[in-house]
Amino acid sequence: MQPSIVINREYGSGGREVGRLISERTGMRFYDTLILQEAASRRGLPADLLSSFDERIATGQFFDLSIIGGSDPETYSLPFRMYGAIAEVVTEAAQTAPAVFIGRCADQILRDANLRFRNVFIYSTDLERKIERAVDVDGVARKDAERHIARMDKARVRYQQFLTGTRLGDYRTYDLCLNTGRLGYATCADIILAADAGAPS
Repeated sequence: MQPSIVINREYGSGGREVGRLISERTGMRFYDTLILQEAASRRGLPADLLSSFDERIATGQFFDLSIIGGSDPETYSLPFRMYGAIAEVVTEAAQTAPAVFIGRCADQILRDANLRFRNVFIYSTDLERKIERAVDVDGVARKDAERHIARMDKARVRYQQFLTGTRLGDYRTYDLCLNTGRLGYATCADIILAADAGAPS
């Protein structure tokens, strides 16, 4: 069975789009927000709870332990309960069939489960495209876009460090690091698929 593909990425780099191209070309199931939806359903949680969890992580509310420590145990345990729900979905999906996973610490989850996967980091040197993403998708004022990009990247680093003890973007932990600003989405997808085609079974 071919390995699953995990794509971690910088904000605005197009990692999600690369993953979607791979999914369309191969028929592999695509897990992005679907992970959150299935995790919430499986644990009997409100559908919007995990989305709210993601938003609170993006603003850094779960990473000041002095604040969390002073709150009730239910709030304190929320990041870990959410991560457990996500890990359950990712692991079961990969055991069923190879899939494409976007973020959510899926690389560490699959590593812990001893499941095969191709680990990819997508970044971009095209700052203008990142700014357009912040403006068009997130509704950020153009003058604030670079600060928003930096904040979102920092939040993703904090998220992974907090929950797994690993560092997002450390090139030594990835099989491939690809720059969509130079290569484009389609070429990045081609390279990932070519790497999988040449991998030992």
